[in-house]
Amino acid sequence: MRNEAEIREKVEYYERMLAGVEVGKEIDNPDTFLLLSQHLPREAMQMLHTSTETEALVRNLPVEDQPWVRQWFGSLSGFARQVLETRVNILKWVLEQDTHGGG
Repeated sequence: MRNEAEIREKVEYYERMLAGVEVGKEIDNPDTFLLLSQHLPREAMQMLHTSTETEALVRNLPVEDQPWVRQWFGSLSGFARQVLETRVNILKWVLEQDTHGGG
């Protein structure tokens, strides 16, 4: 079993990843994007770069395929977010059990 510091570090890492996903959702809102990029500059730039590449890829597809590919990318993003949230909750539960002497 990992020690508490390692688990907390992992929780923080996953929470930063979740924040990056949120930046990706808010990338169309310049005010929100700029605010979040102040706190997560590297993650924000990575999300901006990824979304730009994704949009370029979608635009190169036939027009009739663009909607379902956008939906597919959205589904992948939603699934990744769900996995990260679950992982964070599990690790926080482990920390809580350790703190309360349950594990």
